Amino acid sequence: MISVFSIQNKLETNLMKNIFEKITLWALAIVMVIFGLNKFFGFIPVEPPIDPIAQSFMGAMFTSYLFIVVALVEIVGGILLTIPKTKLFGWLILLPVIFNIVAFHFAHDFIGNGFWLLPTLLFVIITYFQFGIIKKSYKLWINIR
Repeated sequence: MISVFSIQNKLETNLMKNIFEKITLWALAIVMVIFGLNKFFGFIPVEPPIDPIAQSFMGAMFTSYLFIVVALVEIVGGILLTIPKTKLFGWLILLPVIFNIVAFHFAHDFIGNGFWLLPTLLFVIITYFQFGIIKKSYKLWINIR
């Protein structure tokens, strides 16, 4: 026999999970939009990396179209994360950006300022919460092909 307390406990657990998911989504969205806007307006100073190869990469990125593209992708992806129907699309748009942030810091500037860990961690948490939707969308996409 199912007791009232077990049902209430399950409802409270789901509510806490939903609240934590929304906080994580909004936190990543805010971080991505702020750092995307920072690329245009420069209101947060960014120190150059110590590694000369990383400095060359950043210099090449700052002087090319790639800087603007990454900024726009961060802003658009962050905004799409906040809209429930476009949450998965925002996740897909931010996936290569987060991957490149992690790859850059692992390869050239591991310690850096350490702030790169925040969007990475938030993205991993969002992936955990959205895994069912991601899996379902992937299966649907495979069946279409």
